[in-house]
Amino acid sequence: MKKRLNDLRHAFTPAAFAALVLYAFYRLLAYSSYVTNFGLWAEPLGYVSNIPFMVGAAVGNLISCAIVFVLYASGRLRPCGLGSRSSLVLVAVIYLVVALVPNDILNAVVASSFLGVLWGLTITVVGLVALELLTGTDSPVVLIVQFATSAFLFAIGSYALNLLPDTVSALLCVAVSVALIPGMALGRAALDVPQPMVETTSLATLRATLRECSTPILAVAFFELVTGLVNMYAYASHSSFTISTQAPLEGSLICAVLLTAFVVLTARIPHNRFMYLAVFPGVMAIFLALPYFGDVWGRSLSTVIYTAYTFTATLSMFCVVQACRRAGDCIYGVGALLSVAMRLCLMVGLALGWWFGNLTEGGTFVHLSIVCVVCVYALGVVVLLWGYRNSRQKPVVEVVEVVVEKTPATFEESVADRVDELTRVHNLSPRERDVLVGLAQGNTAASIAAGLCISTSTAQGYIKSLYAKLGVNRKQQVIDLFQK
Repeated sequence: MKKRLNDLRHAFTPAAFAALVLYAFYRLLAYSSYVTNFGLWAEPLGYVSNIPFMVGAAVGNLISCAIVFVLYASGRLRPCGLGSRSSLVLVAVIYLVVALVPNDILNAVVASSFLGVLWGLTITVVGLVALELLTGTDSPVVLIVQFATSAFLFAIGSYALNLLPDTVSALLCVAVSVALIPGMALGRAALDVPQPMVETTSLATLRATLRECSTPILAVAFFELVTGLVNMYAYASHSSFTISTQAPLEGSLICAVLLTAFVVLTARIPHNRFMYLAVFPGVMAIFLALPYFGDVWGRSLSTVIYTAYTFTATLSMFCVVQACRRAGDCIYGVGALLSVAMRLCLMVGLALGWWFGNLTEGGTFVHLSIVCVVCVYALGVVVLLWGYRNSRQKPVVEVVEVVVEKTPATFEESVADRVDELTRVHNLSPRERDVLVGLAQGNTAASIAAGLCISTSTAQGYIKSLYAKLGVNRKQQVIDLFQK
């Protein structure tokens, strides 16, 4: 146990920890502004009862995602090319306006819809930039801990905001928005952006990314539909099957504890194939029985639903970031598609919930609709299994590779060949490769940092990560690797 914790501590560089905190702040800001409609609604189910705001948020989100995707597909949006400063400034200004302008003016349908559009436009951009910071680590263990810990910090922060007066909460959200502006810039400065091995167009790279993460996107989108349906049905029909505002926070805390405990105890992460073929279908199958116990369990059931949803969403985001990392793709294209899929499914679920909630036999329809959603999802899983089976049966063409060793002409060429070999064997990131070259030349951390235009502490973090991968603990041992 102690060795696993030490390995995890060494793998966590200052940049990885900073990305974790920044992502937690983004989630806190996005959740607080959506649930309270920038401080206008503080009652349970307020984010459901203010329909104009939700419609506006959906419209703003879809517009923002469409713009981002077009820029990405046309090759005009490169890694670290999306700015969030204007969006964060706008969020801070909106909170200040809401705190100063009388509520009866802002609660009008047009004003609420306009605020919702602004929320969708701004938070979507901030979310993509915050998610991009998590692509800077090549360690899947570090990545899953980042997601789990950020979920824990976000939930604790949201609980704290709920205990404070509305004005104080709004001012704290303003402070978070302003603090994220330099935070995002510093996080990007330390970000190790993966570069594609070959030059490809954005859409070709996106296809490679989607091949790995289409199933997680499908899973979280269907869960969004179910939760939206249950939320709206509970609100419209005044059912005892209540989905309270606090349920998402409780679900985040439970998922954070479970995921962190699993990683710490096993020093591993769930395999992608296991998640696709067992975890997602298994969790979704639970929903076949849950709706029939809504009137008995009430709030406890709502916590179970949101825990399952948060668990699926966390693992889905993990798979998406991992796919982008392996494909050398930036997060913008697949992130925009994921956001659109989730938002559209949420709106469909809300519409179905509203319709069912106003019917005499609405409860029966809710049960049947959730069963139908699960059946459609199960059909998707069958298609996935069939495709996986066919891919396993493809004929294998045996390729005989003839390797001709070339004697290096110079010492520099031999070092470069050895660096390439160690990078391939130990799966080093591009930045770790640059640090390895500096260590092979006998340079100190300060000189390596100066040559790479990064801080000394960041260079030391890369050195620690490099030592862990190479199985050494000092610079001379690294030099010895080049003398063998």
